[in-house]
Amino acid sequence: MNKENMPVTSGVGKAAWKLFECESAASTNDLARDLPAWSAVRADTQTGGRGRFGRVFVSDCGGLWISAVLPADGGVAKWAGFSLMVGVHLVRMLEDLNIPSARLRWPNDIMSGPKKLGGLLIEQSAKEVLIVGFGLNISNAPWKLDPALEAISTSIARVTPSAPSVEEMAVRTLDALADAHQAMEVGGMAAAIDELNLRWSQPVPVEISLADEKSVSGRFIGLDPRGNLKLLDETDFEFLVGHQSIVKLSELF
Repeated sequence: MNKENMPVTSGVGKAAWKLFECESAASTNDLARDLPAWSAVRADTQTGGRGRFGRVFVSDCGGLWISAVLPADGGVAKWAGFSLMVGVHLVRMLEDLNIPSARLRWPNDIMSGPKKLGGLLIEQSAKEVLIVGFGLNISNAPWKLDPALEAISTSIARVTPSAPSVEEMAVRTLDALADAHQAMEVGGMAAAIDELNLRWSQPVPVEISLADEKSVSGRFIGLDPRGNLKLLDETDFEFLVGHQSIVKLSELF
C-alpha cells in the first residue's frame, strides 16, 4: 500500500500534522519514509512491525501503530538522544491519562509498572528527517497472538477503567512528538537525561547483553551526560556501560 491509497486528514493536533490512515501495513515506518516532515501514517494493524535490531513487534487491531516524520536540520549530532526526549514526552502523555506507574525503560520501552505498554523506534533518512515509529497497546491483546507476551505486556484497557480510542491516542501522540521536537531544539539531549535521571532515582537490578555476546549485571541508576548507562555493583561502586555496545537490557524484578 502507498500513500495514494490512504485516506488523509490535515490539520491534526497542535502542529497541524497531515495524517494518513490505512487498514493494514507491513510497517508504518516504511510507509512514512517518503513523506515530508509533519506527516504521519497510522495503520489498524501491522504485519511486519519491528523494534530495535529488527525484533518482531506484534501489532494487532485495537492498538496504536503510528509513524511520524519530523524535521532534523542541523546534522546527526544535534539529534543524538532524541529517542530519550520522545520517551520523556510519551510518559508525560500517559501520566496525563492517569496510567499507573507510567515510565520509560531504557532505551525505548513504554511501561506501566513492570509490564510493557508500547515501544518506539526512531530511524533517520537521507532527507534530514527523523521517522518516529510508536506502538501502544490500547484495547488490543497481543498475548493472544503470542502467549509469551502475557507475562511481560499489558494494555491501557487492562490498567485503567476506560481506555481512550485509538483516534484520540493518535492525536495525543502527535502532540507529544511535536512537544518533544521543540524541547530537543531548546535543550538537547541533556534536558531529556536530566528529567529521566530524576525519574530513575530508585536503583533497578538489571542484566545487560552486550554486542560482544558478554553480559554485565548491576543496579541501573540512570545515564551520564553522554547517554551511557550508570550502574552500581554489589559494593555500590558506580561504573559505566557504553550505550552503543548494548543489545538488550532486562530488568530483574
